Amino acid sequence: MSKVNIDWVKEQFVAVKLKKKVGLAVLDLLEAWDPIEMPEEDLKEVLKVFSKVALGHAIAETPKEELWVQAQPGQLVVGDIVRVRHDAFTGPLGATQNGRPGVVAAIRSGDIIFNSTDGQNPMLDGVHYRPQQLEKRIK
Repeated sequence: MSKVNIDWVKEQFVAVKLKKKVGLAVLDLLEAWDPIEMPEEDLKEVLKVFSKVALGHAIAETPKEELWVQAQPGQLVVGDIVRVRHDAFTGPLGATQNGRPGVVAAIRSGDIIFNSTDGQNPMLDGVHYRPQQLEKRIK
């Protein structure tokens, strides 16, 4: 027995004038989704995690003892501990950079020059970011 009423879904698409390619992609995803059996709370978590990792966003949680704030232009100085926002980039770029911690190595023309400190590959050495793509550790 199907959990998803495809006719209702298609009516929703028509009502909001959804692009055809978007609707077809959603229908493909629903085809894979329909046979999954688990409690509703777990299904909600699946959707939350899937929507992030499908875009290349990091899902690692911040340890309770750490406090990070959105970096602001003019706020950062060389030596500050920063990390790339979990959702700074999408796709393959996000998979290699989002959530990575590092240090401010330099600041040039408003760009923050970043060196990763997590020991992961690829090492991010001398990568340029805008402050809006970073978070600063304050605790």
